[in-house]
Amino acid sequence: MIGIIAGDGSLPKLIVKKLKIKKINHIVINLSKKKQKQEEYNFAITQISSIIQILKKNQCKEIILAGKVTRPNFADLRFDKKIIKFLPKILDGLKKGDSYLLDLVINILKNEKMKVISCTKYLPELFANNIKSEKILTSQDLKDIKKGKNLLETLNQKFDVGQSAIISNGYVVAIEAAEGTDEMLSKSSKILKKINRTKQSGILLKLPKKIQDLRVDLPTIGFRTIQKCINLGLNGIILKKNAHIFLDQQKSKNLIAKNNFFIKVIN
Repeated sequence: MIGIIAGDGSLPKLIVKKLKIKKINHIVINLSKKKQKQEEYNFAITQISSIIQILKKNQCKEIILAGKVTRPNFADLRFDKKIIKFLPKILDGLKKGDSYLLDLVINILKNEKMKVISCTKYLPELFANNIKSEKILTSQDLKDIKKGKNLLETLNQKFDVGQSAIISNGYVVAIEAAEGTDEMLSKSSKILKKINRTKQSGILLKLPKKIQDLRVDLPTIGFRTIQKCINLGLNGIILKKNAHIFLDQQKSKNLIAKNNFFIKVIN
């Protein structure tokens, strides 16, 4: 039995839909703000003991974490035995960042004999590797890819920032910080208009950070991001092999084909 711990967003719903189609037994622990139907268990992230109890009751040996979960307000914490035991680590994790908090969750589940896995173990078709583009890359595209990859790898090694970047005609247009990819794209509009006055040019690179645990924090990309890139006049998107989930695949394929755009997966 698989236990799905689901936050907000479209990914948890997609995972549940595909597991049902494949007739893979699972239960859903819903942590999103929106309460779900009866066959799902609705909890807050702070109800650790209750969540573990339900997972054990249903004999869940493998756990999939998917979707965005809002950080808890300490005023709402219910101090059960699990919370008290891990409270120092929770406080430390809140200071260090989301990656450390996810590691803590994984260790808590591991102590309960449950293994956290990537959804792609059962749903490999969600990988972005499956998206093929017909467009031939230019020599400038290849130069921009090389520059962007070197930039992100250097930043990740030294500062643990920079999951995405925009490179156009050799210029570093933007580097993703705390705002997220979509907001970074929106802020880059004016600069790209100056650089790409006469033709479509430039790429968006999305590479996972060095400390990113891809079992629980697999980056996603979908129709909205592609549409934004096209609207900005970019040529394409570069992703890392086996490191991205592609949402809205058929819809996105049609958009890519119509706009002379490309998606390229690199090692």
